[in-house]
Amino acid sequence: MLLSQSLKQIIPSPILLWHQTTVHQKNIYSTKSGAYVSNNDEISQAISNLSAQAKQKENQLSSLNSRLYAEKQQQQVNTVPDSNSAPAIAAARASKVALSGSSGYCARYVRKALQSAGYEFTPNPSAYQYATRGTLDKAGFSKISNDMPTQVGDVIVYDRSSKRPHGHIQIFDGENWISDFRQNSISPYSGVYAYTTWRDSKYVDDASASDRNIYLAMNDK
Repeated sequence: MLLSQSLKQIIPSPILLWHQTTVHQKNIYSTKSGAYVSNNDEISQAISNLSAQAKQKENQLSSLNSRLYAEKQQQQVNTVPDSNSAPAIAAARASKVALSGSSGYCARYVRKALQSAGYEFTPNPSAYQYATRGTLDKAGFSKISNDMPTQVGDVIVYDRSSKRPHGHIQIFDGENWISDFRQNSISPYSGVYAYTTWRDSKYVDDASASDRNIYLAMNDK
C-alpha cells in the first residue's frame, strides 16, 4: 500500500500542511501539529515517523482481523450439533425406529423422537400444526430459510393440502430425512408442496439469524 494511501486511512485529513516562508533565506515548514522542520533531513525524518505510525496501524488492523476470523470459526463450530446434543439425539431416535414404508403416523414418530431428546411441548393431532400452532417455536426451534445447508436435527413441516389434510413432518438424521419411515428424498410426495424448515435455536448463529429474519420479512410481503 502506498504511504499516501495508508496515511489517508489513518489520518482523516493531511497531517502535513506545507507552507514555505523565507526567514534569513532558510526554508521553514510547519506541520498541522505545530512542529517545525527546516531542512531536508528533518522533513525525511517526519515522513519516516508518519510511515512508522501507518505501519503500526496496519499491524493493529491485521491483528484484529485475525481475532475476528478465529472467533467466527469458533462460532461456526459451536453451531454444529455433536452426537450428544438434543438435535442429534432426536434424529438418532427417529432413525432407529423408522419403518420401511409410510404408516401415516409421521407426527407421532417425529414427536416421540423430539420428546426423547428433551424437547417439551404439547402434542398436536396433525403434522402441519407443529408449525402453524407455534409448537416448534415454543419447544426451542427457529424457522430458517429453506435454502440453508441442512444439518442433523433439522425439522421440516409440510403444509396441509386438499389431498393431504394433515400435512407432513420429518427430521434429518445427517444422511436421510426420517418421518415414520426412511425417505428417499427431502419430499415424500411426487408433487411440489410448500414447507418450512426449523432448527434448534441453540445452533442458529447470529449471521444465520440475520439472514433468516431478512428472508422471512421478504416472504411476508
